[in-house]
Amino acid sequence: MSVKRILSVIVAGCAGVLMSAAPGLAAQAAHATHQAPTAKVKPADAMDAKCQAMMAEKDKMMADMKAADERLDALVATMNTASGPEKPAATAAVVSEMVTQDRAMRDGMMKMHADMMGHMMEHMQAGKDSMASCPMMKQMGTMK
Repeated sequence: MSVKRILSVIVAGCAGVLMSAAPGLAAQAAHATHQAPTAKVKPADAMDAKCQAMMAEKDKMMADMKAADERLDALVATMNTASGPEKPAATAAVVSEMVTQDRAMRDGMMKMHADMMGHMMEHMQAGKDSMASCPMMKQMGTMK
């Protein structure tokens, strides 16, 4: 499964969770109208900065994954040309790199999932048009 597809599934899942939570959040907001607001909505500039930070984080993750693929490709090439006593060590290096990359990807995806949920909630709190203007949300339509 490609990284873009995995990210697309994560973002779509997050959006689904938020969409399913929206009626409950709206009901809570209706009941809270008699209470004084405790937190102010962040200005658009602060939200734009957070959107750009999320995009930069995603771009960094994609660059890191490309570098990891290149490391793995080099190890596989070494393994494929190795023979005799070098072959098991080269194979072990490939397997070790794959395990390391798998753990790093899982940890990164879990962090990004949590960050994305928080980011989407901030957009929901900022108003109905806020999420539509987010570069991350705009890009979701282009990921396949």
